[in-house]
Amino acid sequence: SLRSHRPAPLSLVAPPPFVLSRARVSGPVSRLAAGLVDITAGGRPKLGGLAASALAACLAITAARTRGRHYCSRAASICSLRAMVSSRAHSALVPLSKLAFRGPGEGLEAVAKAGKSIWIVGKKEQLCDAARQLAASLNVPLLAKQAEALSAGYAGAKAEAPWLDGDELRKVTLVALPEAAGRLVTPCRPDAIAKQLHDKVAGHEVILAVGADDVLAAGLAVARCLPPYMAKAEKPQEESLCNVSFHGCTPTEDVLKAVRLGSESIRVAQGLVDRPPNVLDPTSMKSCVLEAVKDIPGVTSKCIEGEALNEQGYGLLYATGKCAVSPPVLIVLTHAGAGDGQKGVALVGKGITFDTGGAALKSRDGMIGMKRDMGGAAGTFGAFLALAKAGGLPSGGPLHCVLCVAENAIGDKMFLQDDILTGYSGLTVEINNTDAEGRLVLADGVSHVAKHLDCDLIVDMATLTGAQGISTGVHHGLILATDEDLEKEVVAAGKASGDMVHPGLFAPELLMQEFDSDFADMRNSVKNRGNAQSSCAGLFIHKHLSHCGYQGRWVHVDMASPAHEPLGNFATGWGVGLLTTLLRAPTNGAAAAKLPNKI
Repeated sequence: SLRSHRPAPLSLVAPPPFVLSRARVSGPVSRLAAGLVDITAGGRPKLGGLAASALAACLAITAARTRGRHYCSRAASICSLRAMVSSRAHSALVPLSKLAFRGPGEGLEAVAKAGKSIWIVGKKEQLCDAARQLAASLNVPLLAKQAEALSAGYAGAKAEAPWLDGDELRKVTLVALPEAAGRLVTPCRPDAIAKQLHDKVAGHEVILAVGADDVLAAGLAVARCLPPYMAKAEKPQEESLCNVSFHGCTPTEDVLKAVRLGSESIRVAQGLVDRPPNVLDPTSMKSCVLEAVKDIPGVTSKCIEGEALNEQGYGLLYATGKCAVSPPVLIVLTHAGAGDGQKGVALVGKGITFDTGGAALKSRDGMIGMKRDMGGAAGTFGAFLALAKAGGLPSGGPLHCVLCVAENAIGDKMFLQDDILTGYSGLTVEINNTDAEGRLVLADGVSHVAKHLDCDLIVDMATLTGAQGISTGVHHGLILATDEDLEKEVVAAGKASGDMVHPGLFAPELLMQEFDSDFADMRNSVKNRGNAQSSCAGLFIHKHLSHCGYQGRWVHVDMASPAHEPLGNFATGWGVGLLTTLLRAPTNGAAAAKLPNKI
């Protein structure tokens, strides 16, 4: 209608900020908005306030594009907000609710004198033993009887007993863990520990009545139970300290160090994943990561950001994030190790800080929770943090962490179905699903490792496919590995740490045909979604890695469901325990002794 009426030039007033802040407007949307203008007989648009603002936003974008400049109205309206909230991301490193692990010399007497409510967690025999000893210290004889009466069932069970600490009424909570644990399940059932204790133990004492082989998995499970991020004005978080003790075993200093560093890093990963997209975007995530590593000896960093990605050939990562206000970034962290020329290990993480689906737009409900699409990057970064603070790899080789960070937004610069992109590997990819972006950014990430970092093991990790939960469930991640021994190592590390995994199909000969394209080297999404699509997604990444000439070992970890499903809407920090256990020297008794120390 505007073409036929050609009104006189308008003097447009800048639209209200709240309108711009909601505008992610493409060219076609601009034209549709213009078509809604009420044209008067005099040929001059007659606009209400809101309509004028919307039209002004659309025309401003169009005019800027014709001048050859990219103008993002959303950026103009929320730049001050970004500046304010980017600093909040750093609070992921220092949560208000603290966690500490007591040393071997501090027994139940120290717990009884702490003046806090107490949780005792364990399987029946160990639970009853701890309850009997604590009952004597607290003068609560009923406690032992309650422990004996508990029946754990398949999910665990609990009972509470009050006790008087001076004038303060406190309670002891007994948690009986399930006795059953099959060959694919961590024996101490960390899933049940986290489920029973989650968001309930801040400021309390926790006694883990477990054996020496279970210290690592049980300790990391408790770390998941203190959500580090909350934004409730009516119930703000307060500073607190949860102390964790072990009963029935005496952990070594090496094991306690692994538990402490692993727990700290799990909580960093949780804090990043739980932060909303208006607080954590690619820029603020980069800032948080660099802040976390700046004082760790031997760690260096490099970032390739925004247009530099496109100029240097990272076409898949750049295309995924180019539409967003906050530019995409490849963050490369390195712990140098001993510097004796050994080959290194690289951890590569998918860091999509929010996933709208792009042009293949998700539904309203399907988009909820997509702040968690950077769970793989959070887990790999957490593992790097724990290992770097411990001095790096036991072998002394270099350790790298490559984070592929972007927001898959919608707008006038978004990449589209039918686009053909060139990855850093040199392979061309025909886009048939912009909502299959994780494999794109990881393809550029592993290609960077293959071309620039001298490694003989690459592990990539991602919340990659919804089908992962169908394949291996909500407690087990899905893995692909290039050799059987490596596959067994990863499974053993998962069982020892509580981050359980199960193999998918490493069968490129049978599955890569799913990505056949008439116009490019490959498409980015499968033809048949019923044909092992989680395994296919991992093999897409491997194709780019092998095209770069990489011949070392490779592991792919899809942890879409374990990233949060076991705790509902809360992040689990999954992956930190898996990777640190895989890469460090065995420190967890008989369970870790099953891990060949080949790194």
